Amino acid sequence: MKNREIYDAALRVLAEKCVDGANDDYEERAPYLIANFCCESSRTDTAYRKAHSLGAAKKVSSVFLDLDTEFPCCERFTTAAIMYLAAMLIIDENTELSDKFFDMYSDAMSEICMEIPAVVERIIDRYEF
Repeated sequence: MKNREIYDAALRVLAEKCVDGANDDYEERAPYLIANFCCESSRTDTAYRKAHSLGAAKKVSSVFLDLDTEFPCCERFTTAAIMYLAAMLIIDENTELSDKFFDMYSDAMSEICMEIPAVVERIIDRYEF
């Protein structure tokens, strides 16, 4: 899936037109917001990939991801990315609606986290007595 597909889906969620030039401001900000989403969710994506034997993700920029490149996270993360992008695109114009989309993003990420099994790890003894 391309980053542009996530951007287009976010526009549809916002009931915005998906034609060239109709949302220049959104299109300019989207590559930065998608990169931020990928950076924020990278640990969860790594754990999800490990739990489901999907292989390691490739390294991508944490600042800018071109809309015409592949979405670097697992496909399972697309719904969360769409909701996050929608929330961030309208945060200055409609904070109430932005908050609703951010809540949907948070719920989607929580569902993903519930699909990752717990891992038993050793506890490091920092206070040796």
